[in-house]
Formats: sequence, C-alpha cells, structure tokens
Amino acid sequence: MNYIPRAIGSIFLLSIVFAHQFFISTTDIQFKSEEKRAEITIQVFTHDINLLLENANYKTIDLGTKKENDDIDIFLVNYLSDNFVLQDYRWKYIGKKVGTEYTLFFLEIEDFSLSPKIAILNSLFMDLYNKQRNIVNFYNGEIIQSASMTNAEPVFSFNF
Repeated sequence: MNYIPRAIGSIFLLSIVFAHQFFISTTDIQFKSEEKRAEITIQVFTHDINLLLENANYKTIDLGTKKENDDIDIFLVNYLSDNFVLQDYRWKYIGKKVGTEYTLFFLEIEDFSLSPKIAILNSLFMDLYNKQRNIVNFYNGEIIQSASMTNAEPVFSFNF
C-alpha cells in the first residue's frame, strides 16, 4: 500500500527532471592568424530553431532537407545578423548542418585581425527564453578565452 504513493511520487519527480529544458548555445571562434581569418561555429538545439521558425510562421517539416524553403535560410541569416555581432567585423554565412538534436551554423570573417579588445554580442534565443545562456569560446592559437552571455549581459569583451 505504501508503494503506490511512492510510485506516483517517483513518476512525478522523473517527469519534472525530464521536462526540464536546457537553454544554451555554444559558439567557437577559431582565429587563423596565418590566413587572417576567423572561422565561427555556432551550435544550438534544433528544437530552438524549430520554435523560432514556427513563431515566424515557417513550416519546419523540411528543415535541413533538400526540400527546405530558401526563405528559411534568409530568415535564419537575418536572425543571426541581429543577434550575433563581432565588433567592427561582418561575418559571411557559409551554411548550416541540421541534426536531430543540434544544428550547426558555419560563419567566416575574412581579413580578420585581433584588436586589443573585441566585443561580442550573442543574444541568440534570448527573445525566446529568459534563462538562455550563450557560451562563446575564442581560440587564438594555444590561448582559449571563454565567456557566458545571458539576458542580463548579452555582450562580452575579449582582451588580447
């Protein structure tokens, strides 16, 4: 008789644990000094992309396939342009890879050189989630600097 309330409690606890969502993205910026280029990879959850697109009235059934509407890429590039900015630089969109769990965006900055200080805005999905956290890792040879952006502080300045 004591087992039924415990079982119900366990099921309730497990549903809370598994219902918890993570609100995080990871961005890697690789500085290629010899090539004077920065290569940027942004990893996000695919369900966040789907929600973003659905909120903008796009059908996501063909996302990541050859049937995907070209307007989706245009929308996503505009969204990235508004929410991922490197001070004084313009990045070029190379493409994306959509997976079941994660989506990767590939960007590039040509003629990139390190300033003593580079500010980065990363407010991706902060318009969707209050608890969104965007981690940026900046690789300069053997030196790695990392920052975590939140709704309260979506901008971070890296010092070189």
